[in-house]
Amino acid sequence: MRPEERKQKAKAVVSCQLSVPSTQHPAPSTQRRVWILTFVLYLLLEVFNATWAQQNGSAPKKNPYTGNAAAIAEGQALYKKMNCYGCHGMQGGGGMGPSLIDETWKAGDGSDLNLLDQIQNGKGQMPPYKTMVNDDQAWKLIAFIRSLYKGDPKKVKW
Repeated sequence: MRPEERKQKAKAVVSCQLSVPSTQHPAPSTQRRVWILTFVLYLLLEVFNATWAQQNGSAPKKNPYTGNAAAIAEGQALYKKMNCYGCHGMQGGGGMGPSLIDETWKAGDGSDLNLLDQIQNGKGQMPPYKTMVNDDQAWKLIAFIRSLYKGDPKKVKW
């Protein structure tokens, strides 16, 4: 490359650099809007992912409603509506069916996923409820059952 061509190329680069506007920081209200939009999109993706996972057989292994007061109340209403108390007692202490309030499980290991399976598919004398409650409702039932727990906190598996 000749010296004249180098000078012209250097001038072109400098003029391009000078013509690029400097980036300014967005106004605080714009930053807030971007943050809110990002957060809302994140929440929507989480809801979509959880729904897709439940519909495609890859439900979460842990109850997404554990400790959620509103979900526990819905679970309690379902517990009554589905007549779970008829076998397990109104407070989960058992009767015709086993107790749900201690760490002893007559069937399975007592994990969230195992309880979900027992509610859906039944076990022993318990009939399957998969045609009567969906996964979301079953998780809420489990959240209510967990809220009744009276056993040793060190033996909790969920």
